[in-house]
Amino acid sequence: MNYSLKDVYNSLSPEKRKADGTMTTILYRPVSYPASWLFLRAGLTPNAVTYASAAGCIAALLLALLPFSACHFAAIALFLVFAVLDCADGNMARTLGRKTVYGGWVDAAGGYLAYATELFSIGLSCFFFSGDFIILPFSGGAHVELPWGSATWILLGGLASVSNTLMRLFHQAFKNAENAAGIPSVPGAEKRFSEEIGITGYLPVLYLAGLLTGLLPFVLVAYTVIYSGGFLMTTAKQLRKVSVVP
Repeated sequence: MNYSLKDVYNSLSPEKRKADGTMTTILYRPVSYPASWLFLRAGLTPNAVTYASAAGCIAALLLALLPFSACHFAAIALFLVFAVLDCADGNMARTLGRKTVYGGWVDAAGGYLAYATELFSIGLSCFFFSGDFIILPFSGGAHVELPWGSATWILLGGLASVSNTLMRLFHQAFKNAENAAGIPSVPGAEKRFSEEIGITGYLPVLYLAGLLTGLLPFVLVAYTVIYSGGFLMTTAKQLRKVSVVP
């Protein structure tokens, strides 16, 4: 069956459209519509697009391992492509009327992979281009030496990556436990916040802006604080819930 661009556009429900973050709404989703239409015309499946987006994340991480600025900008481009493809595979599945357990799992796994590779890639970019100190803003050039030299950036990238992954895994495990017990899950405000700042939110754009301006270390520090703090807070919240449920 041949699908029109209008069919792809109309596949997005009002609820799903409302749930999109700001960057998804103004950039990734609009670009994903024609991309989805072209993929459908080419006979690709939603899962094939998901596989391609995951492969792009792995390629981006490999590029970030190289000490050349062009490679790091190419890595950012691949992460931006991921954000578009992450919208596209869902568009295609809805247009085709295909919703499978495997498709949902592959899509979620791709998201975990993207977070892990992108945050660690930011750490690698800081390692190669930001030196072994951080210049304090509005301080007239005052700077702070890093405790482990430039390797500190790699450690922070790893911490942000692991914290984000564990936070999501713990949250999903808690939701699964609630569902198994017949307790409905209610999305909190943190889900919207995560959409706004994450891989289909501001993260790829901030990665690019930070690398261009030399402010990438501040982006990395901010995300490390947010995700490590978020992991601790959400885990404590889940433990409190469990303690009052018989």
